[in-house]
Amino acid sequence: MNPEVLKPQVREYLMAHLHESAAGFILRSHPFDIDAKDLAQQLVGFQKSKSKFPELFENSQILFPPNVNLEQTSSETTANYKASLTQGAAMADLTGGLGVDVIAFAKAYSQTTHVEKNASLQHIASHNFQALRLSTKSYCNDGIAFLESVEERFDLLYLDPSRKTETTNKAILLVDYEPNVIEHMNLFFEKVNKIMIKTSPMLDLTAGLKQLNHVTEIHVVAVKNEVKELLWILSKEKKELKITAVNLETNQPIFTYSKDKNIFDLAIEVGTYLYEPNAAIMKTQAFAEISSQFQVQKIDQDAHLFTSDVLVEFPGRIFQVKKVLDYKPKSIKREYGKSARAVVTRNFRESVKQIRTKYNLAESEFEYLFFTSVNGRGAVVIEAEKIST
Repeated sequence: MNPEVLKPQVREYLMAHLHESAAGFILRSHPFDIDAKDLAQQLVGFQKSKSKFPELFENSQILFPPNVNLEQTSSETTANYKASLTQGAAMADLTGGLGVDVIAFAKAYSQTTHVEKNASLQHIASHNFQALRLSTKSYCNDGIAFLESVEERFDLLYLDPSRKTETTNKAILLVDYEPNVIEHMNLFFEKVNKIMIKTSPMLDLTAGLKQLNHVTEIHVVAVKNEVKELLWILSKEKKELKITAVNLETNQPIFTYSKDKNIFDLAIEVGTYLYEPNAAIMKTQAFAEISSQFQVQKIDQDAHLFTSDVLVEFPGRIFQVKKVLDYKPKSIKREYGKSARAVVTRNFRESVKQIRTKYNLAESEFEYLFFTSVNGRGAVVIEAEKIST
């Protein structure tokens, strides 16, 4: 990456073209003796970082890697959440990448170490640490080889193993990730007492627990109702497993539990308020604990919606119920046909698209129809107004 892109006049020029597509930008002529690919790479970095890594966007001396590396990097939001979970004297990121996670961990640890085997990416990350005035040590090395070569001990090892490997385009099982964290667990625990592993949200929680020993915490991390990652914290200390579901960049409460009994009372009828769990909650499937902790009742075994007569703070969207009708197509068409309604289906035989076509429904931001089922009543349509996102 040409460091000339950091000159003030170049940054100003790129900011003037911030909303231009990279494909079009790279084809035009530019008033600098800098390769158009380098200019376009820095431009894409600005475009991505403005919302994903605002701390990097605001610093005029930051270099950005190719787009593929930006896509694979944690957001500043999720990185800061990780850093809030632990603290200590020294930590090492063995799969450092661009270094966004290490930048966040530097707020919680006195000494941070970044290891990245891609030489170009490691060089950019090392430059950025200096630009941010961090004392982070950065090494161009394979993370496992680095750990085998040092005598230093750490309070935390962090790994974000690759889900795209030589053997598969999208690894599902932990044994297919690179590096294989299961294979190197003894080495990890020779150097640390605590390990944090980031995995794809596609990894099944039960399957992950079967493959990993010493798991003390699992964090299901969503941002604006999209699950972004699973965090597995492993420790030599024996502790009761704690599972946390969090929906970042919302005002929704954090949900934490130790063991879901999977036994709950179903509602006799739909109450004044209807609750739709956020994506992180849905990943945990801990519906009995949700019911118990928030004093709400599930409306049906497989509907995954909750209700109460008293409004409670809930980790998900909240609606005020206006009407509950048995699902009789002719009656529903008379009542709601050609109106503007958001449509949600839960445990219902027809899709949202089919329902919209069938009843000629336009979109709405606040007025909702839930096509679902109620315990002992069968298929229903719940008319509700959204009061919290």
